[in-house]
Amino acid sequence: MPPSPPDRIPLARIVSPRSVAVIGASDDVGKFGGRVIHYLIKHGYGGRLLPINPNRPAIRGLPAFPGIAAAPGPVDVAILAVPVGLLLREIEACAEAGVGACIVITGKLADAGAEGAAIEARAVAAARAAGMRLVGPNCLGIFNVTDGAMLSSSLALEVETVRAGGIGMVSQSGALMGTLVSLGHRHDAGFSRCVSVGNQADLELCDVLEFLIEDAATSVITLYVEGLKDPARFAPLLLRARAAGKPVLCVKAGRSEAGAQAARSHTASLAGSHAAFAALCRDAGAVLLDDPAAMVLAADALDRLPRLPRAGMGVAVVASSGGSTVTTTDMLADYGLRLGEMGAATRAELRRWMPESHVHLPLDTGSFNDGTSEDGLAACIGAFLRDDDIGSVIVPMTTQPAMAARAAMLPPLAREGGRPLLYVMMAGEVGDAARARLRAAEFPFYDHAAQALAVQRALEQEAQGRGRAVLPPPARPPGLALPAALPQGALTEAEAKRLVAAFGIPVTREALATTAGDAVAAAEAIGFPVAMKGVSRAVVHKSDLGLVKLNLADADAVRAAHAALLAAPVPLEGVLVQEMARGAAELILGARHEPGLGPFVLVGSGGIWVEVLRDVQLAPAPLRPEDARAMLRRLAIWPVLAGARGRPALDTEAAAEALVRLSWLAADLGERLVELDLNPILLRAAGEGCIAVDGRATLA
Repeated sequence: MPPSPPDRIPLARIVSPRSVAVIGASDDVGKFGGRVIHYLIKHGYGGRLLPINPNRPAIRGLPAFPGIAAAPGPVDVAILAVPVGLLLREIEACAEAGVGACIVITGKLADAGAEGAAIEARAVAAARAAGMRLVGPNCLGIFNVTDGAMLSSSLALEVETVRAGGIGMVSQSGALMGTLVSLGHRHDAGFSRCVSVGNQADLELCDVLEFLIEDAATSVITLYVEGLKDPARFAPLLLRARAAGKPVLCVKAGRSEAGAQAARSHTASLAGSHAAFAALCRDAGAVLLDDPAAMVLAADALDRLPRLPRAGMGVAVVASSGGSTVTTTDMLADYGLRLGEMGAATRAELRRWMPESHVHLPLDTGSFNDGTSEDGLAACIGAFLRDDDIGSVIVPMTTQPAMAARAAMLPPLAREGGRPLLYVMMAGEVGDAARARLRAAEFPFYDHAAQALAVQRALEQEAQGRGRAVLPPPARPPGLALPAALPQGALTEAEAKRLVAAFGIPVTREALATTAGDAVAAAEAIGFPVAMKGVSRAVVHKSDLGLVKLNLADADAVRAAHAALLAAPVPLEGVLVQEMARGAAELILGARHEPGLGPFVLVGSGGIWVEVLRDVQLAPAPLRPEDARAMLRRLAIWPVLAGARGRPALDTEAAAEALVRLSWLAADLGERLVELDLNPILLRAAGEGCIAVDGRATLA
């Protein structure tokens, strides 16, 4: 009788199994099953290894078994490298045999269409009925570098050894995971556990992220994300990682936001899924990067170098080549970085080694009085690492004598200084001896200035996240309640404004008119001058179609505007007559529910150029007042709002209050909110408030 199915095996036992069966094992390393068993042996797996192959009595000197049922148990993990047509049979056999978990390398399942998805669903059902876990399918398994358990067929394992270190990785792409480990190997980065989750049919990215947060071998976590299976877990786990002192670095696929042009509202085109994911990461203190290679190099720096003391510090660029110092410095602004400003003590130290005229950043050590010397270089770098304004030092090295000896000076300086020192060997193969010295010292290096600057930007973002205060949950303003009856589908401007007005956001006085006489009466009641707009649920940019008439000063102007609006090339539900509100600046406030991530709000430079300027900030809802103020301060238009060049400051507190109230509306509407924007919100002088003069919304 087969053993009883185990309770759900913990992920720690899947990552560090005591016994592994390889189904589809082979002596041929050209096959998936052949490579799996080859790499387990090559990299020193110390547990019981059970090859499964009905056609061979032995594989790689190990007894082979015709099926999993014949293998001596218990089996913690079975690795399946079989054709898709045999997968379900083998999954069911593993479940019957009491295997703890299967790593399914087999692809062409849910990733390949309905037929494959059906097989995948049956495999998951069979596994769950037996209490068996699945990794994958369509994955390349697990690299447990810490324990020498390489449960994978990836060619990244062709190297002699993969260095153990503190970088944990979860990737939805197996091939990319292997590529990133190979890149790390070139730079001598060290990994703890790397898990390819593939289709996430059972175990998913958040499961592995949670494991890595608790894993003592992991000090920094990297994620390649295509889609979240359980998004509600993601942000809380990022916060847990931050509390544990483990930086999380992410690359999210899908940054191009294809299809945004078809969106109905400004907010939908500006706040797509990648922007929402970025806002969620920023809010939780994680670092979002565009380049997976930069993610690994930055993770290595966070693993092996001291961390930035705080965000906002400057950079010192030091080299013996004027060309490399200047070109590297020229690139700082492209990465959102700045040159440091030396304090008095640092300047005094530099004067010991060079003329006063050369005491500045970037530092060209070729200007030393007696030429570049190791003592002078060490003294100057040490001074930079003690300077209150300098958070890190970048050393680009060009071809020169004694490159290896000078490279070897740097690791002790960085460790003593307690700040990052980023070494760039720009000299190609000529610099291999210098790289070897750094490898021996277990110290990172980079081949191009762009790599070092991308890493420095990530270090800055990590410091920003680390320094962000952990605040209490947002407090709900009193008196906010959704209307008893909510409209559905595309809302008109008046309907959208009534909705936000229920949450205390100021809106224009207005009335809907169907005839010219009604329009005149409404204008007289509101008071001239007025604005008039054609009402159409199908139009986003009303001004483009001539559906907005402004500054109508009398009844005749209203009648003429009414006739012109009715002649527009779209059918109208009526004409909206509203007060001619005025303000000193235009903002957009928006909200949407991002599927899988929840409600978000947006604020930015408003008006007709909103999609052109794209000066917007996005954050998960609901907000605290301080969150709303921070979003406003991050806008490019902020100096204008704050009173640049002698202009009076505007009522940013009123804008922040409106944004907070909109965030609670978004939270209350939940999945019913497809998108909403108020554009423009007119911002008046400080103390005079703001007012929404236009709006759109779609409710499910």
